[in-house]
Parts: sequence; structure tokens; C-alpha cells
Amino acid sequence: MHTPSCICPECGGELRRLGEEVSEILERVPAQFKVVRHVRVKLSCARCQSIVQAPAPARPIERGLAGPGLLAHVLISKYADHLPLYRQSQIYAREGVELDRSTLADWVGACSALLAPLLEALAKHVLSGYALHADDTPVPVLAPGTGKTKSGRLWTYVRNERSFGGEAAPAVLFRYSPDRKGEHPLAHLRNFSGVLHADGYAGFEQLYRPGKISEAACWAHARRKFFDIHAANGSPIAAEALERIGALYAVEADIRGQAPEQRCAQRQARAGPILDQLHEWLLATVAKLSKKSELAGSTTTTSLFLLKVAR
Repeated sequence: MHTPSCICPECGGELRRLGEEVSEILERVPAQFKVVRHVRVKLSCARCQSIVQAPAPARPIERGLAGPGLLAHVLISKYADHLPLYRQSQIYAREGVELDRSTLADWVGACSALLAPLLEALAKHVLSGYALHADDTPVPVLAPGTGKTKSGRLWTYVRNERSFGGEAAPAVLFRYSPDRKGEHPLAHLRNFSGVLHADGYAGFEQLYRPGKISEAACWAHARRKFFDIHAANGSPIAAEALERIGALYAVEADIRGQAPEQRCAQRQARAGPILDQLHEWLLATVAKLSKKSELAGSTTTTSLFLLKVAR
């Protein structure tokens, strides 16, 4: 609050309030460490000499000094903001608190054990769904002693039934593996049965052989090849493929959220003829293209995809 003198600088008369002007700036108040001290009073009985004391409050880590807020901050900084523990240690030291990297690592390990029941509950919810979306993505992982990073994989399993009228809460389950071998999704989904919506990664193929999991191939991956070709050279054939596939997307946009029976009927009535026409067009088109062209490979791949869908 900026208040001038009550005396007029021009004539010395008394000033009266007319109003005020307000302006704002954005400022930041840095986070602060604080020590929370729990004092437990001891009482003794004058008659029997018994000692009475309130029980010690529970701690996230037994005999640990970190409170839940600090532990949450360390985890979020590491996993959400990608801030390594050694950098966190340096930041905390600037704020006057010495926390060794090994101490922070111990806290992360203890929190992992604390959160395990929540992770298993999440996994149970996700894998109990009728349909899952699955994909994987590379993630850089430190390779100690080499000064470099290596590529691990994050496997993503999504349960989201809102598009077809389901009421279950949507959720995402992440699993990590050091490589992309097919044995990993096989282990992750050993308790799942239903429909798996995924790309054409060969590692998923062994999931479908026993018959417990049905494949729902991904149109987005089939469409992407034509999109890339059209973006690169403006191919009219790729443009027509995108337009025909877009007609399927339009059907899905109209029926999203409807009951399964209604969506099935709409797909058979509206999407079925579009698929048949697209398949015929692809077969006729690929016969006119050079077998070595990228466009021929895309049309052939999509034709095989359509045969798989029909089967």
C-alpha cells in the first residue's frame, strides 16, 4: 500500500481520499524447509509409579527424518520433472539443508515399497477391464560408469471405457523394462483376458496365440504411413487414402459413447461398406505402383491390415 503525505505539496492544504489505482506483478515465494518437532509429555502416577506417554506419531519411513510432503517433493522432482537426485542435493544445499544423494536414494527406495500396494491396486483395476490400449516408448536410462545413457522401455496399458459408454474409472498402468523383448508384455498381461488395442509390434503377436487375448489392430498406425508420405511430397494417392480413412473416423465420432450393441450395428451398416471400398481401391492402386516405392509398401501393409480386420 503506497500512501502519500496527507498535506498537499502545492499549497499545504489537507488532502482527502478520491479513490485508488491498483496494479499487479507476479512474484514468487521460494519453498522453505521446516522442522516439525513432536513433543510427547511423560506423566508418572504418584500411586503406582507407572509412566504414561502418548504414542509416537507414525512416520512414512520408520525412524526416517523426512515428512510426507518432502518425500512427495523428491519423487515428483525426480520422476515428473526429471531432476536427478544429485541435482536435488545441490539445490537443497543452496537452501541450507545438506541431504546426501545416497540419503535421497534411500528415501526413493523406501517410498517405492510404500507405494507398492497402490500400484498393485491400480494394476488390478486396469487389467480387469474388457479392453486395453497398449504401447511402448523409449526412455533414457543412466548407465553408471560409462558416462552415457542407454534406452529402456516404458510400457503403457490404458483402460478407458468412456468412448463406448463404460462407467469404470479411466486409468493408466506403466511398466518398465530394460529392453523391448516380447517377453515383457507377455509377463505384464499374463492375468489379462479380453481385447488388446495395439500397433503391429511383433512382440505382441505371442499374446494372441493362446486365444485368451483378441487383437484390435490400430488404424492410427496404418493411417500414419499415408500421412507421412503426403506431408513429404503431397501425393494425391496418399491424400485419397487419408480421405477414405477419415470417413471411418467420422463414423466413430458419431457413435462414440453409445452402447456396444448400437456401435456394432452402426459399424456394420456404415463402416463396413467403407472398408470394402477402401480394400478394393488399395488392391487396384498397388497394382499400378512400383513395387519399390514407399507408397506401394504402405498400400500393401494397409491391405493386409484390412484382411486381418475382416478375419
